[in-house]
Amino acid sequence: MIHIAPFDAILGVEAAASEYRQAGHRLDKTAAAPEDAGACWADIGRAAGISRQAAHERWADKKPFRS
Repeated sequence: MIHIAPFDAILGVEAAASEYRQAGHRLDKTAAAPEDAGACWADIGRAAGISRQAAHERWADKKPFRS
C-alpha cells in the first residue's frame, strides 16, 4: 500500500520553502529603499520584524554602488 499523505505533505513543504525563498529575495531587493529615503536601521528592522543590528548586518553591504 502506497501512502499518498506523506508525499502530499512533502509537496506542501517544498511549496512553502519556495515561497519563503522568494519572499526573502523580495525583501532583500526592497530593503535599501527606506534607508536611501532617510529611514534608520531601527525602523527598517522593525518593519521586517528583526532588530536594527540584524537589518544593518543583512542589508547595509548589499546596497548597489553609486558613483
